[in-house]
Amino acid sequence: MSVGENLKKIREEKVGLRQEDVAKALGISTKAYSNIENNVADITLTRLKELADIFEVTPESILSHQEKATYNNTFNNYEGNHGIINMYQGSSSDQVKNLENQLKASQEKLEGLKASVRAKNN
Repeated sequence: MSVGENLKKIREEKVGLRQEDVAKALGISTKAYSNIENNVADITLTRLKELADIFEVTPESILSHQEKATYNNTFNNYEGNHGIINMYQGSSSDQVKNLENQLKASQEKLEGLKASVRAKNN
């Protein structure tokens, strides 16, 4: 997504402000702010910082806004296998519990599959 699309999404979904409200806080016209959201006007670093302050987010989150904040952590476990851990930041406790339940179900299914393979090999 572009910076303008990110700004619009954050403004509408996370902050609940109108373009007029943001423009007034920035001291610019609604049209000038609309041009930023529509990627007609470029955004300066100073303006990015001002918007981050208004939306109470980091400038980085405006530049790379995602539905779910995630990052990958690649690791080597004790058996030398490679893996990736997906971490979900900003998730509610219900979302974390749901992820934990999904993980447990996947682990149980994996153990069942391993048992089936062992039985077929014996």
